[in-house]
Amino acid sequence: MSCFRIASRLLFGAVVVTSTLATAACGARPQAVPNVELGGIGQTSGSTDSWPTFAYNNLRQGLNPTVTNLTPTSVPSLALRWQQSLGDEIFSSPVVYDGNLIVVTLGTHSIGSVVYDLSTTDGHVIWKYVMHSQAKMTPAIDPDAGLVFVGNEQKKRRLPSYVFALNLLTGSLVWRQEVHGLVRGALMVANGTVYAGRAGGDPPLCLQGGLVAINEVQGNVEWSWNVDPAPKEGGSVWGAMAYDGAHVIFGTGNTCKAPVPTANGAVALNPDGSVAWNTVAVKRSTADADTGGGVMLYDGLVHFMSKNGSFYAVNAGSGDMAWSADLNPFARNPSWRGGFASPTTDGTTIVVGTGLYAGSVSGSGSGSGNGGGEFCLLTTAKPNEVFNGYHSELQGISESGAVLWKDTMQNRLVGYVALVPGIGFVGLNKDFVAVDLSNGQTLWSYPTQYFINASMVVVPSGVYGADQGGNVFAFSLPSSSARRHR
Repeated sequence: MSCFRIASRLLFGAVVVTSTLATAACGARPQAVPNVELGGIGQTSGSTDSWPTFAYNNLRQGLNPTVTNLTPTSVPSLALRWQQSLGDEIFSSPVVYDGNLIVVTLGTHSIGSVVYDLSTTDGHVIWKYVMHSQAKMTPAIDPDAGLVFVGNEQKKRRLPSYVFALNLLTGSLVWRQEVHGLVRGALMVANGTVYAGRAGGDPPLCLQGGLVAINEVQGNVEWSWNVDPAPKEGGSVWGAMAYDGAHVIFGTGNTCKAPVPTANGAVALNPDGSVAWNTVAVKRSTADADTGGGVMLYDGLVHFMSKNGSFYAVNAGSGDMAWSADLNPFARNPSWRGGFASPTTDGTTIVVGTGLYAGSVSGSGSGSGNGGGEFCLLTTAKPNEVFNGYHSELQGISESGAVLWKDTMQNRLVGYVALVPGIGFVGLNKDFVAVDLSNGQTLWSYPTQYFINASMVVVPSGVYGADQGGNVFAFSLPSSSARRHR
């Protein structure tokens, strides 16, 4: 029996398979003592909740069309349904499927990151898995296989990172695959393959970064692609990749020495890992002008934000430039401070976070050593940079790149804005907010004690978010909450 069938029975039936049996069936490395603690059960059948990956699906549009009860009229009535404190910083965005809210903490020096499965009903811990290393980006769920995938990086950066496959119902380890480089981008699952970006290509590490494709069932590496084919020349994939049904498309970072055509832009790979096309945003490969965020596919175009402050839309089939928009004229050499956010759209407005602006100075919790210049969350042990005064912007732009509205913030958006038609949900500074996509006006807000780094998710059962202090929040409309607890 294949692992696919075992996992499917685990997810949709009543059969419970232990970690040892699942690991043996997949032919992956066994783990003698699973780092799992069980704490009850979540919702099972009947839930329509599904936000299984970064920005909703592999197009990365961030729009959940199944949520119809949140409108500009109803959203001001959102109320806190439950709050759970996990006791450690949260940077990774949560993902949801069928009553399971998967949250990954940043990790302490003693135990590293912890993967939690929380019940969407009341927030209790269903299971948790201790990783003994740090995880900084969003996990992915494959509901059909009944698996959760999460990547990490070792505390000593020259050691390898790993991609883990965990059983969605129990949290037990199914397989673990070593990956060279730092796993900092959100994982993607498509057609039985798990894709992980490999980063760490800046001096002094200059790790050979790129993309690795891993068999979802067995956990073995199918192929690996590098931004720079030369070892120790750097190159990185920092952000979430997208999939158009034929190509894996993603942003790339700088190299350390040699100029290469696949750095500082976007690349599309064929199913065998060969290059279909590449687009360069900044021609100097060694310039620290990464595409640090994820890419979004919409209307035949690939959209992405560069650290040079420009927003690009290129043809998804050829990589040819369709249009570009300068969203931050201050993001120029040598600062390259244009931001790391990933764009999303509801089909009328594109929303994206843009980076550091002139006059900003580092404030409490900067930690990056960059003073008032460029911030780089991806190199900080704790992504908690906050700048005094006017720092970053959340911008709404048209489908042709014209700026429609702006909201300013002290921290910075490095994820995405979660969307339902006409409304965007995002953490701005110390508030969860819902904004009107037509004009950027706030429709609803909820204050927190801590700044917010993780992106939000919106599903039929409610709106979920997490703050930097390790608190997870569930919001819902009063009527839907009442129905759920009858």
